[in-house]
Amino acid sequence: MKGWQCQWVWTSFGRTPEYKVVVHQEVFALCYNSNGGITHADAYHMPIWMRHFYLKQLTDNKQSEIRRQEEAVKKDGSLGPTRRVKAGPQ
Repeated sequence: MKGWQCQWVWTSFGRTPEYKVVVHQEVFALCYNSNGGITHADAYHMPIWMRHFYLKQLTDNKQSEIRRQEEAVKKDGSLGPTRRVKAGPQ
């Protein structure tokens, strides 16, 4: 078979560099926002569906926490603009 060349080219072997970046961003987000509850190894070896589930739960919880803080500030007004008093004789 002189002159024969393989025409088969791998088009989707392994993960793309972009996908690897996404995976590591997800792993970082889980580790950082779980406050030590999830280790790097746990997040990295976690099934994709489970990793996405926990990321969604963390996102929903953080948004809920922010919403509650904003409602408390509106209700209480404690973090509104402060009034400064001049010191010394007037």
